[in-house]
Amino acid sequence: MDPDRIHDWLRGPMVAVATPFTEDFELDLDALRTNIRFMIDRGVKTGQGSLLVGGAGGEHPVLNIEERMAVMTASVEAANGEAPVLTSIQHTDHRATVEMACHAEAVGVQGGQLGPTYYYDSTESDARRLFERVAGQTSLTLMIYHTWWDGLVMSPELLRDLVSIPTVKALKWSHPDDTAYREGLQEFAGQLATIDNSNNHILSHMYGATGFITHLSGFWPEYPLDIWNRLEAKDYDGVRDRLAEFKWRWVTWRSKVAAVTGGEGPFIKAAMEAVGLSAGPPRPPSIRPPEELLVELRALLVECKVPMAKAELASAD
Repeated sequence: MDPDRIHDWLRGPMVAVATPFTEDFELDLDALRTNIRFMIDRGVKTGQGSLLVGGAGGEHPVLNIEERMAVMTASVEAANGEAPVLTSIQHTDHRATVEMACHAEAVGVQGGQLGPTYYYDSTESDARRLFERVAGQTSLTLMIYHTWWDGLVMSPELLRDLVSIPTVKALKWSHPDDTAYREGLQEFAGQLATIDNSNNHILSHMYGATGFITHLSGFWPEYPLDIWNRLEAKDYDGVRDRLAEFKWRWVTWRSKVAAVTGGEGPFIKAAMEAVGLSAGPPRPPSIRPPEELLVELRALLVECKVPMAKAELASAD
């Protein structure tokens, strides 16, 4: 996929893909491949969806470098060129970031998600040097990840500097200030394929975003795709109604899980398992949601007529 035509192919729902584990917390790459095919076969394809593997939704903070690279390789193989595969290359050690970026490029990953290093607070100069260092050692297409919650709110001047790096082609965008969020879209969405990371589906689309991040395609690919198609048709009232039917209720349930255990794996994997996909547990110290929340989730899925994957996967076998 041509990086210079990224606005054409990095479009639609960007799926935060879960990393499946066995019950003893080992990687389950066979399940990962099956789940990726499930998403692609039900609509997550180039121009109307992309796969973000090994990100926070894929529990990258509890994966080692070798596991993260194995996830990249297996995901590219499973996608078979039918959907863009991007991956997180974030780390506290710049050497690990470069190593993962080089591996991603070598196995055919279409883009690397990169934000400032975390734990130690980064300055804007630190962030600039990190991007320059990675871009100097690999040709992997880079997607700026604005992780302002880690302490660095990027200024427009920093973003302009990063945009000037030839391999920076995309932006995963949110901002703690509503005005700055909108102004960022106005300035950068035309230059970078921009993925909304703040649930501002309608506003971001109106200002030129090419997609939005979602967990929901991991267990119900048709739903985010329908929202995207409505956005593309400028049926913004329809988008609002569709979000109210499930997404807003899902967010309420998800917040109950977050009060019990941390990370994104617990709620994503619970929904995947509820529809019959193999996801396994999150890695410790995170846990599966308690049974009362799983009962609530299953009732929500049934009420909203979420398709069950188990029967479909069984018939495919």
